[in-house]
Amino acid sequence: MNYRFTILVLISIFLYFWRETMYQKMIISQIVAASLNNVIGVHNGLPWKMPNDTAYFKAKTLKHHIVMGRRNYEAEGKALPDRVNIVLTRNRAYQITDGIVVHQIEDAIAIAEKAGEKELFIVGGAKIYKLAMPFTNRIYLTRIHTEVDGDTFYPEPDWDKWKETSKIRHKKDQSNPFDYDFLVYERE
Repeated sequence: MNYRFTILVLISIFLYFWRETMYQKMIISQIVAASLNNVIGVHNGLPWKMPNDTAYFKAKTLKHHIVMGRRNYEAEGKALPDRVNIVLTRNRAYQITDGIVVHQIEDAIAIAEKAGEKELFIVGGAKIYKLAMPFTNRIYLTRIHTEVDGDTFYPEPDWDKWKETSKIRHKKDQSNPFDYDFLVYERE
């Protein structure tokens, strides 16, 4: 009798963990670099050149679905390589050949989920970050330790609803002109 009970318990534990991994919800993450005054852009480009942040962005987003606004896509001039690029725009006539165009954030999320994506990355701009915030589980924030002039700002989340889970500090160097932190926040 004990033997059967033990087997049933082990099978139940196995099935529980199998179900949890098979039906694990996709993580929706925002990845952004922002100055101390929350500037993320100027004239449709970055207000700094920080190669280590660029490498961090690439390492995190490579082989994943990413969501960006039309202006971000056009600033790049093409889709980011080795990622599934989803461009969110209100323009119903907008078309691209190297990515997917959607008109609602929910459609972008559904496409990534249907493809079996484990972590979807929201990569900007400001309007896209704001639209995606209610769906976002994680924020990768590179905090650039400077204040700069700009015309695009990261929409400040309600930080009371977020927990910092990682912080890696970096000092400026020859290639990266400002001190910066790689921060990770999880929604509580």
